[in-house]
Amino acid sequence: MPEANIMLITVDWIREKVRGCGDVLMTELDDPNDPLGPATIIYCEGMVSRELLQDVLVQQRGWAPESQGSPFVMEFVPSEEGEEVLKFVFDGQLVIWRRESGRFFAYNIASQPGRTPEESTMELSLKGPRDGFVESIDVNTALIRKRLRTPRLQIENFRIGEATQTPVRLLYMKGITPPGVVDEARRRLKGLNIQALHGAAELEEIISDRSLSLFPLINYIGRPDFVVQSLMNGRFAILVDGSPAGLIAPANLAHLFKSPEDAHMPFFFVAFERILRLIGLSLAICLPGFWISLLAFNTDQVPLPLLATVTISRNGLPLSSQLELFLMMLMFELFREAGVRLPRPVGQTVSVVGGLIVGDAAIRAGLTSPTMLVVSAVTAVATFTLVNQSLNGSVLMMRLYIMLISSLLGLFGFFIGLFSVLLYMSTLESFGMPYISFGEVKSARELLTILIQLPWKYRAKRVNDHER
Repeated sequence: MPEANIMLITVDWIREKVRGCGDVLMTELDDPNDPLGPATIIYCEGMVSRELLQDVLVQQRGWAPESQGSPFVMEFVPSEEGEEVLKFVFDGQLVIWRRESGRFFAYNIASQPGRTPEESTMELSLKGPRDGFVESIDVNTALIRKRLRTPRLQIENFRIGEATQTPVRLLYMKGITPPGVVDEARRRLKGLNIQALHGAAELEEIISDRSLSLFPLINYIGRPDFVVQSLMNGRFAILVDGSPAGLIAPANLAHLFKSPEDAHMPFFFVAFERILRLIGLSLAICLPGFWISLLAFNTDQVPLPLLATVTISRNGLPLSSQLELFLMMLMFELFREAGVRLPRPVGQTVSVVGGLIVGDAAIRAGLTSPTMLVVSAVTAVATFTLVNQSLNGSVLMMRLYIMLISSLLGLFGFFIGLFSVLLYMSTLESFGMPYISFGEVKSARELLTILIQLPWKYRAKRVNDHER
């Protein structure tokens, strides 16, 4: 160890650095019977195992770690700034400084608070595994590694945030994930120069191709089995310490339609479900705008019996069709938001029962018509068919945009809004992959597999293996 560092890194220097950190403890061990001389131990209370700490304190006297070759003990040489000492301490390791030799040793006795893997609350499991991601990046990595027992699973470590020093890991399959995509992901992670990283959602926004995109360009998932499926299909994953979910990219619209349960369900059921999801997305975005354009401007396009029913139901209402629809959509969004914020059992009751009671009261009070309530309810239910919850905000913004332009220009405005949304989506990319493309489709079977999922024995072999 350089003499300059021995002189700079002293107990007083370390004590000055951690002044104000009440959870960092420093203890002097000055035993005259210790042949290695006095020592100073430094650790962060609550981040270490007390049992292992007691074992180390009992065994360390007269014990030279470098002579034992233990994988749990590492000698390190701090730089002139001494940041390595603080890094090991705040990672939950025990640092021992031998005063006479000036040598530093780090004992891996970390035991950070956490929870055991349990079922993800974002993606419920019916037939699939029930072990979901937790807040520990080591546990999340192990959940993936136990499913991919191969050295082709590459894992790269990063530290992001000058203050938080948040551990981040990049996972990809060597020979399957395109090298250009991996290089781009690595470049974006290394280029981050921020003060703090608080979670995966913040990292998702920072490294996306467009930070202000209205559609999610990176998938956010809480189940490790779906991450493994995505890795085997040529995508990469990013794990962030402290976040009970993983990021998957590149992500396009077809990938966001897939559910983790698709791999565990019969192929005909999955095909039907994916068609329902596509219909649900279309209804959630287009139904209110299409209905208001017909009702307010193009009544000649409505069948006469339906038009008569709607006209009679709206007789005596004080609001126009446009304001009535906006009011009902606002009411359903308020109930949805209230259901999310309240505890789960109470929230579900508020969302369903509250919508029925208030909707019925609004009809009796003459504020809205039954047909408008049905349109709003169908739109809200169609939103629940979305697999990826990140799409909810995107669908809401697109729905309001099409509703607004349809309420001003009728069917002409509806088609302008719809085509402009499709045009905007066609300009989006996720790590070089077009957002509304289906990837490198070379046959009708591959396209059919993406859309409806064929039986296992009829599925095409992987075509993006770069080692073949």
